[in-house]
Amino acid sequence: MAALLLLCGCSRFYDGEYSYVIRHEEPGTLVGDTEQYYEVRTYVGMKNAVQSLISAAAETGTIRVKDYSSSVQDDIARVCLDATRDFPMGAYAVEYISHSVSRIFGYDEVNLRISYRLTPEEMASVRSTTTLADVYSVIENAVVNGLEHITIQTSSLSVKEQVLLNYLHNLYRTHPELLTSEPKAVITFYPSDESINKIVEFTFSYREDHEIALQQLAEMNPLAVKLAESLEGLTAQEKALYCCRTVTESVKNTGRGSTAYDTLILGNADSEGCAMAYQLLCNRCGVDSRVVEGRMDGSIHYWNIVSLDGDYYHVDCYACVGGSVTEGFLFNDGQVIPRYWWDVDKYPPCAGEMTVQQIMEIMLARQQSSEEPEESGPEPLEPLQ
Repeated sequence: MAALLLLCGCSRFYDGEYSYVIRHEEPGTLVGDTEQYYEVRTYVGMKNAVQSLISAAAETGTIRVKDYSSSVQDDIARVCLDATRDFPMGAYAVEYISHSVSRIFGYDEVNLRISYRLTPEEMASVRSTTTLADVYSVIENAVVNGLEHITIQTSSLSVKEQVLLNYLHNLYRTHPELLTSEPKAVITFYPSDESINKIVEFTFSYREDHEIALQQLAEMNPLAVKLAESLEGLTAQEKALYCCRTVTESVKNTGRGSTAYDTLILGNADSEGCAMAYQLLCNRCGVDSRVVEGRMDGSIHYWNIVSLDGDYYHVDCYACVGGSVTEGFLFNDGQVIPRYWWDVDKYPPCAGEMTVQQIMEIMLARQQSSEEPEESGPEPLEPLQ
């Protein structure tokens, strides 16, 4: 009958490892002891009970161990140590666990006291993710909104420190319309990045305050949108050329200014600033582009690779500043290899054969076939030098 009464108030955990028990009150009988406890019979059950207490941010807990063949005292000490070292939430949040074991008729009672480094609210803020793509989505949302700290829990083996840092770097390089500068991150794993189940803590830092970043985006992005609207109906080749000219005409001072905002709004640009500005304009205009990190004449240099009609080409807007677009627009690998160096394994080979002159001829033919040019359309390019 006593066993039946206990079962009436229990819910099962881990399918047979242990039960979470709430003492049952018989109708009409006042029972003063309403303590909750875990009832286990195996080492795994004991381990799962401790982990459940930590997951619930419980400061105390009771485990009743029945029909146990080993030393409860020795095993609970090992369980508590493993919970603070190998269990993700324990490694992340727990300061220490103390325990005592009492022998009671028919079972051993383990009383636990858990001290935490974090508050229950901080522990509850840990977000659960399943795939690497989920982790990427959380990172993007965090940095776009200027968050300084996030924590996620994941079971993806692909989540490694360098993988996450590479994603953050590539996010900025690919989407300057979202980020005005590249965020920096300190990443900590609990218990380690080699674990299947782990908690990952991110601490982000930014070059400017979030409000300033939003203001810069509000100044910069409308220019790109306006350019994209003016180029509607043109070919990808024409759009790529207009984007290049827009970047070069924006630059007033060279040698400094490494962001798209520096280039398009302040008029200050080095090669990185030009490459980021070109990436922004291409994104808005629907041109497939990517930023290349390499060297020119032995010095660090940035430029872009664009995809046009299935072929890839190099575009170096910085080389065009103060001169003609022919100085850096639409080159294949063979034309730039003597001066440029890049990691060929990271970027597609550029083997296209289209020239700037061919694009100009397309544009000239378009203008001649139109009786009156569109007032809202792009201004004609100046003659090539």
